[in-house]
Amino acid sequence: MTPFPKSAQVEFLLEGDAWITQIVLNATTMAFQLANDCRIDVEGALTYVAEDGIIRSYRNEWFREEPLFFHVLLEKRVLDVTTKGLDMTLTFENGARLIIHSDVGPYEAGAVLGPNNAGFYF
Repeated sequence: MTPFPKSAQVEFLLEGDAWITQIVLNATTMAFQLANDCRIDVEGALTYVAEDGIIRSYRNEWFREEPLFFHVLLEKRVLDVTTKGLDMTLTFENGARLIIHSDVGPYEAGAVLGPNNAGFYF
């Protein structure tokens, strides 16, 4: 729905225990729960760049796609989070990256939520 805010405004994702503890798949959404009580809901597309450089793109109907390979991100520390326009990139300790894409359509593409009312919808 909108571009992501500036990188400094999403740094709350890195506070405390910044690693994924759970990935929840639904028919058209996916949620990443972090140990620090942050949550990223994705209703649009995302791209996974594996530590070996292989790139896999996923759209919003996960069950119609190829197998999901980013389960290896479970319990890997998030070292960096950056935003640029319609993309937010999480970089993990193993070198892998998860790029979450927003869009300019009329509907929300997801949410980034944190403790103490931190967060935003995109």
